[in-house]
Amino acid sequence: MTSKLMKEYRENELKWLSIVNKLDAGTVKKDAKFKKLVRSGIPASVRSRVWQFLAGSNDYRKPNQFNILVQKPRTKIYDVIERDIARCYPDHTQFMDKNGQGQKDLSMVLKAYSQYNSHLEYCQGMGRLAGLMLMQMTVEDTFWLLVATIDRYMNGYFTPTLSQLRIDAYIIGQLLKDHNPKLAQHLESNDVLPIMYIAQWFLTAFTMTLPWDSVLRVWDAFYFEGIKVFYRVSLAIMDICKDHLLNNCPTNSELLAFLLHIPHEYLQPNTLLEAAFRINLSKTDIKRYAKRAGSEDATTSGLPFEHGIKNLQVGNSNSTFYGHGLGFKSLGGKISKKSSNMNIKDTSSFE
Repeated sequence: MTSKLMKEYRENELKWLSIVNKLDAGTVKKDAKFKKLVRSGIPASVRSRVWQFLAGSNDYRKPNQFNILVQKPRTKIYDVIERDIARCYPDHTQFMDKNGQGQKDLSMVLKAYSQYNSHLEYCQGMGRLAGLMLMQMTVEDTFWLLVATIDRYMNGYFTPTLSQLRIDAYIIGQLLKDHNPKLAQHLESNDVLPIMYIAQWFLTAFTMTLPWDSVLRVWDAFYFEGIKVFYRVSLAIMDICKDHLLNNCPTNSELLAFLLHIPHEYLQPNTLLEAAFRINLSKTDIKRYAKRAGSEDATTSGLPFEHGIKNLQVGNSNSTFYGHGLGFKSLGGKISKKSSNMNIKDTSSFE
C-alpha cells in the first residue's frame, strides 16, 4: 500500500470511529456523504464495529442471554447443524479443522440462534452468514449481528416455505425484463428461472458467488442500504456477464453452470459495485413487484409480501446532502448526537 493510500485508509478509520462514537445509525443512513463513504469500502480494522453499529445489534443484546442460550438442552435441530458445519467454509483456514475453534464457534452461534428463534431454528444459509461474521468479530458479537440481520434485513428468507426468497425471485425476473430484456428472454427461453440462481446468491448473501473482497464490500453497503443492495448486485452481475451468457451459453445447463460458478475475474469489487450503483432502481418498483408477486403470479400467489416491505425500510433513500465528496474534515456542525434510544431440515448443497 502506498503512503497516500495508507494515509487515506487511516483517515477513513478515524472517520468511522468518530461516526460510531458520536452518531446514531438512523442519522447516518439519511446522509449522502456517509453512503458514499460506505460505498468506497469500510476499513477492515473497524468493519466489525461499523457493521454492528449500522445493523443495530445492541438493540437486541441482553446481558448474559447468549450464555444462557448456549447452555440450553440439546434439540433435534442440533444434528442438522452439526452435519452442516464442516460444509459451511470447507476451504477457509478458520473452519477447516473438524476439532478446531472455528467450527466450535460456528456451531455455538447457530445452536444458540436455534434456541433464540425457535420458530425458524436453522436454515443452511445461516451458516455462511455466521461464518463470515466470525471472521470479523467475536462469537457473541456474531450471534447478536446474526439476530439483527435476520430480523431487520432478511426477514422472511429463512422460513420453511422460503417465502421471501420466492418473491425475490419473481422481483428479480421482472427487474431483469425491465433492465435487460434480451438477456431475460434468453434465460426464459432456456427455462432458467431466477429461483435457480437467486437461492444461492441471496440465502448465502453472495458468499458463494463473489470473490472475497467483493463480498465484504457488498456487505458494507448491505448494512447501510439494506436488501436493495442485493437487487442491485444481482442486476449488476447480469450486466457484467450478459455478453458471455448470450454468446457462449446456448443451453440451460451451460447457463446455470456459469451463473452458479461465475469466474471471479468478472466480479472484482470496483467493477461490480460501480455497475451496481449505476443502475437506476427505486424501492417503489421493488414494492410494486412484491405486491404483484403476492397476488398475481401463480408461483408466489398467497405468499406474504410484507416481509420484503419491512426489509426495504432498513436503508433510507431520503438522503440529505451536506456537501460533495468525502473530504469532510470533521463530524461536527449538523451532526446529531447518539440518542438513548426457517425451520428447514434439508441439507442439500447450494452448489
